[in-house]
Amino acid sequence: MVRLTREESQARTRSLLIEAARALISEKGFATATVRDIAEAAGFSQGAFYSNFPDKDSVLLELAERHQIEERARIEGALATAGGAADAMAAVEKWALTLNADRSFAALAIELQLQALRSPEFAKAYRALDRKHRALLGELIARLFVALGKRPPDDPAAIATGFAVLVRGMALQGGDTGASESGRVVIAFLKALIASAPDETPNRQRG
Repeated sequence: MVRLTREESQARTRSLLIEAARALISEKGFATATVRDIAEAAGFSQGAFYSNFPDKDSVLLELAERHQIEERARIEGALATAGGAADAMAAVEKWALTLNADRSFAALAIELQLQALRSPEFAKAYRALDRKHRALLGELIARLFVALGKRPPDDPAAIATGFAVLVRGMALQGGDTGASESGRVVIAFLKALIASAPDETPNRQRG
């Protein structure tokens, strides 16, 4: 068995604590899932938890950030494989089918909003994280419009905000609004935006 370095061992501990927190918060709620619960579910002591996180708020923020990073990576991957306008749209439609596939994140999305309402300090950190995410999503949206020969009809970050709210709302609906339904609605709105967007004027024609 290969022995882990101290850094690798700490990263593994942190990852296990994060996954345990994700499962427990989704199942029991943020207020009910205690630090002891999270540590024990991951197979560690409370001391191990506090060696990695100052409090539960920081775990919830990291869960949100990890989800955001994964989401952006999927979109970036879809755009990177596109060889032209048709490919770009097909890749984005394929990505959209994965939206809200993780049902546990619907519960986490609720917990994030509730904790932001309860704690001004948490709200400040969460909103800063969310602003960064929407700005980066906006850059990806701008890339898609360029690939399609279009100009975004509004600030790409604002468009990203609209889509983020739509996806979260679909996730919170539960029931039949799973990944495929969420993806279908998002693509319908995206196609409407693209259809209304002005064509990008080539540089050589700009005066």
